[in-house]
Amino acid sequence: MKKFARWVGWSVGVQIWITEKLWASGGGDGGGFSIDVVWQIIAFAVLLFLLAKMLKKPLGSFLVKRQEEIRSSLEQASQKESEAQRLLGEWEKKLESLSREIQDLHETIRQEGEEERKKIVDRAEEEGERVRKQARIIAEHEVKKAQMALKKEMVDLSLELAEKLLKEAIQPQDQERLVREYIGKMKEIR
Repeated sequence: MKKFARWVGWSVGVQIWITEKLWASGGGDGGGFSIDVVWQIIAFAVLLFLLAKMLKKPLGSFLVKRQEEIRSSLEQASQKESEAQRLLGEWEKKLESLSREIQDLHETIRQEGEEERKKIVDRAEEEGERVRKQARIIAEHEVKKAQMALKKEMVDLSLELAEKLLKEAIQPQDQERLVREYIGKMKEIR
């Protein structure tokens, strides 16, 4: 690159010198094509030739190097793109898998909820049946208790009535004997 900079500096210097010489000669009658213009064209052509000669190798190697860098960058970009596509595919699979897991989890929770609801209903029905049985037993017990109270009341009333009837119809000696017999029979009934 230093060589190129020196060469450019030298070629620009030559062109300036030639241009100065052409202007210094001052020529020209104002018409046509003057020698100054011809010298300027020649100087410019020489400059172009020298630039082309000097820049051919560095510019060619720079362009080849730049082409390789661009090719390398494109290959890297292509690799990164394929890697990104691969990662995107993996993440999409993971997302799909998570989506399926969430759906399965929802289904499991729904099934467990249904099973739990069923258990609660079964327990409630069992508890209801137990309460009904208990109420039936208590009701039967109360009915028996009421029946016994009624029997006792009937016995008491029967005794009173029998006593009253006996007092009215029988003499004191018969009354005592009948009362005892009746009380004995009532005790047997109880």
